[in-house]
Amino acid sequence: MNTSRFYTYTALIALISIACLATGCEKIPTQIITTEPVDKIAVATITHTDGSGITGTATFTEVGAGIHVTIEVQNASAGLHAMHLHTGSCAEIGPHWHPMEIPAGTPGIPVVQATLNTPPIGVGEIGNISVSEDGTGTLAFTTPFWSLGGDPNTDILGKLLLIHETGDTFLTNPHHAHTMNMQMDMNMDTQTVEPHEHLPGTPPHSHANTSAIVPPIQPGGGARIGCGMITLIQ
Repeated sequence: MNTSRFYTYTALIALISIACLATGCEKIPTQIITTEPVDKIAVATITHTDGSGITGTATFTEVGAGIHVTIEVQNASAGLHAMHLHTGSCAEIGPHWHPMEIPAGTPGIPVVQATLNTPPIGVGEIGNISVSEDGTGTLAFTTPFWSLGGDPNTDILGKLLLIHETGDTFLTNPHHAHTMNMQMDMNMDTQTVEPHEHLPGTPPHSHANTSAIVPPIQPGGGARIGCGMITLIQ
């Protein structure tokens, strides 16, 4: 390079630098990459608990201030089947999940029908799913009473989705129902009957011979036929 040209270029660069210091040069914008928050998704894979053969999948997706739920079952008997949330594991099923006290006389509204103005009888009382003659059924709803993480009073992660042999009336306070045997406890003060769920393999208590026909709907939903744990996948 020509020496005089070199010095000319050097002087020009120096002048530009001085001008930038004095007046400020436009900075090259820095690109900031942001990621949109991803909605959480959880699933429960339903398997049979008593040899019924029922299978299915439940999907739970965060949407705004609630959870959208889609429950699909296959190989189930036609009719209504009650669904509840329990604690424990499918190998050792615990009691119904009811983190908040349920006042006596609470209307028997399951989660699937509940609104903020008419809350459910218990956040673990899901509702009934209707199964057609081909053994399949689908139930979809959105609820503000559940979350995937966070508040322990609404967090359904790690809970069990239980499916029963019949539909549930959802008329009995769940704190007083769903114990070990299907028995009728008469409260002599109020003359109210509190029915209880029985576990598979334990015969119902009865004072007379009963028919083997299972009623289409009963308090508690009868025996448990399917179970799946709600697990976060996203």
